[in-house]
Amino acid sequence: MEEFDHEVDAPRGATSREWEVFVREDTADPLTHVGSVSAPSVEIAREQAASLFARTAVTLWLCPADETQRYQRDAATLGTGKAGEDATMSVDEMESETLRGENR
Repeated sequence: MEEFDHEVDAPRGATSREWEVFVREDTADPLTHVGSVSAPSVEIAREQAASLFARTAVTLWLCPADETQRYQRDAATLGTGKAGEDATMSVDEMESETLRGENR
């Protein structure tokens, strides 16, 4: 077996695009966000998402994370919960909430 002899210092998302994954397990179910994958193309993202999340799904959606916007009602907050705070998240906040568990 070859020895790992070089260090990779780029963050995971720096070399691939991040894709948000949504699935529907039954035709009557709503789409549900189940996680994200990193891949250089939509074809590879689909393969990864299907192997990780779509075992029982009838529908799989992939959305480029950098083109996905989050919105919600005023009553719910994503940030610190301060009155009058914008309910949308910054890119850094969204990336810190991915299911991969990476800390930036």
